[in-house]
Parts: sequence; structure tokens; C-alpha cells
Amino acid sequence: MDRTSWWLWLAALVLAAARAARDCRSARPCARAWAWWGLVALYPLGAAGLLRGVAWVYAAAPEAVAARLMPSRGILPLAHYQARAQEGLRWATAALLALALLLAAMPLARQVVHGRRWRAWRDHAVFRLGARLGLLVTLAFIGYNALLHLQFTRPHPVFYTGCRKVWGHRGHPEPPAIAENTIASYRRAFDLGAAGVEMDVRYDPERREYFIGRYDRGAAPPPGQRLLLEDVFAAVGARGYFWLDIKTIGYLTPDQAQRAADDLAVLLQRYGLRERAIVESDAPDRLQFFARAGLHTSYWIFNVDEEAFPNTPWDLWWALVQVKRNYIRGGFSAISMDRRFYTPMVAWMLRGARIHLFTVNHLPDLRQLVANEQVRVILTDTAHYDLTACP
Repeated sequence: MDRTSWWLWLAALVLAAARAARDCRSARPCARAWAWWGLVALYPLGAAGLLRGVAWVYAAAPEAVAARLMPSRGILPLAHYQARAQEGLRWATAALLALALLLAAMPLARQVVHGRRWRAWRDHAVFRLGARLGLLVTLAFIGYNALLHLQFTRPHPVFYTGCRKVWGHRGHPEPPAIAENTIASYRRAFDLGAAGVEMDVRYDPERREYFIGRYDRGAAPPPGQRLLLEDVFAAVGARGYFWLDIKTIGYLTPDQAQRAADDLAVLLQRYGLRERAIVESDAPDRLQFFARAGLHTSYWIFNVDEEAFPNTPWDLWWALVQVKRNYIRGGFSAISMDRRFYTPMVAWMLRGARIHLFTVNHLPDLRQLVANEQVRVILTDTAHYDLTACP
């Protein structure tokens, strides 16, 4: 347990001991009170067992168990799950203290239940003021979240409504013959029935050109050796939809981002792809330039390279509030994330938005997500492009 939990537990232990001592002095049966004290005293052992269990599941549990309890452990450290366990222990210890308080004050609680003390508290000016302030804060919190949700669910640009939601991740590479992020890879995905493909794209602000390449694979190739995005569109642009993963726009200045958006708008217009291409980035302030240029945009959240997925429910709620604000302000078409971050709480908080997920290779998961009306596009490394959301 952390320091806060220790202090809460110590208070609960003292209250349980006081209750046991009082019952014994008043000639009441005190065995039950001391049994309760014993349970409180043993609570840290259970807490330590929980933390050890978290470490065991993370490192040594069978894959089926670990995948169910910790679906994102491949990209999140053990400290993330330990922090979530600590948060749960704080709430559990607080509940334990509240129960100890109730038991220690049982005679007073009986009077409250029967109304004698309650009427006196109810008429007290401080109590009335506190109740009004509490009600005001509660209504303000509920009202803010309701207003934010109404703004979040207002009409946004609609990118893709097709039945075949499973797209090729960097095309459909088949090493060693077909490498990822190549024209052959994109063509292979379309040949196998994919409605769209995702590709890693970079922008050269000096030459003002888009080319295919991973942003995390070192220096860009020299201009003469680049596969230009225009060449990809010339080869397969008429065959489907395109998810343009251009995360490097976060490193551009505002002026460069504006030119990048204008250049891409011209390129997509030239090949008739303005309604069949979507730009993805984790930099909402730069992605707005592309949305204002009339392009479809996907706001990438919880960057896996930065391990930005929050550790506690409160932190997750606050992070999703920020996401909703950025989504409202940017006027984006979709929200994209790693599938392992698409938890029930995330899905509930982001209800109303169109969700794009990557990368799902497990067939049962693909079928479940295809049936999810909120999920519009799913990237895969497999050939399950025939899955459809239509009857």
C-alpha cells in the first residue's frame, strides 16, 4: 500500500480497537468486535498479496489470463498496472475506514437512523450551507459533462460508412517478396478485397513533397530514392480508401503545417481522393490545419510510443475530457487509437465519435469490433478483409 492507504488503514485499525474495547468494558459480547479488529489488522497482507498478484499476472500468468486482465501489457509497463492497483487499494481502504467509523459510532448512528440527531443537524446553518454547496458543485459537474457531451456528439465530417471495416495495415506485406509500405503491398491488399489501406507518410517541408516512410526509422531517404505519395496514388488511387499516418506533422511549425495541408489538399484533389483519404496525427493543434483545408482527419490518442495511457480511472477521465475538447475544437472526422486502449470506459466516454482502431489480428476480436457500430475502420495484418457489418 502507498502512504495514503497506510494512514487510512491505521485510522481504521484504531477505530476498530476502540470499538472492541468499548464493547468489552460495557459487558457486551466483545468477540465479534475483536474479530473485526483482526480482519482490519490483516488487511495489509491482502493488499500485499494483490500487488504480488499483479506482478505475477504481468510476468508469469498463462497468456489467456494475462490477455484478459492486462490486454495492453505489451506496450504498458508493470508500473502502470501497479499504479491502477494502488488506486483501487486507496478506495478500498477509504471504504474500510468509513465502515470502521460507522461501527465505532454505532450508538450515534442508531439515533441518526431514528431521526433524533438528524433533525438537529438538518436545522444547523453550517450543515445547510454545506449541503447547498455540495449540491451546487454536483450540478455544475453534471452540467459541464452534459454540455461537453452535447458538443462532442454534434455533427462532424463523415469519412467512411462502408460495411467492410477491415483494412490493410501498411498494405498487405508478404515478406520477403512484398515489403510493407510499398505499391506492391497496397496493391496486394486491394487484390485480397480490402476496402482501404493504411500507410506511413512523411512530409518534407523544404521540398514540399509527401513520401512513404516511417517517422521512427532514422533519416529520410534522399529525394531520388523516395516513394512519393503521388506515385502511390497514380498506381492504386482508384482502388479504394487511404489512411495517411502523418504523425510527423507535429514537428512542423504553424506555417509549415499550413503549407503541408494546402499541398495535400491539392494532391488529393488531383487524384479525386478528397473523400477517400483521411489524415491521422497525434498533434491536434497541427491537425486542425488539415481539417480547415477541407480534408478528413483522425485524431490519434494515447500515443503508444510515449506510454500515455493514464494509470488511474480519474486520470483516464480527465485525459478523455481533454480529448473531447480537442475533438470539438478541431472538427475532426474520427478518433484513432491502439485497439488495446479501447476499453469499456474509453468506449463509453467517446460514444458518438467514429473510432478507428489498429492493429487487430485475432479473428474473434475482429468479428466483435466489426459488429460495433461506433468502430468504423480496423487495421489488420491478416487477410480477413471479407468481414462485413452488413447483413
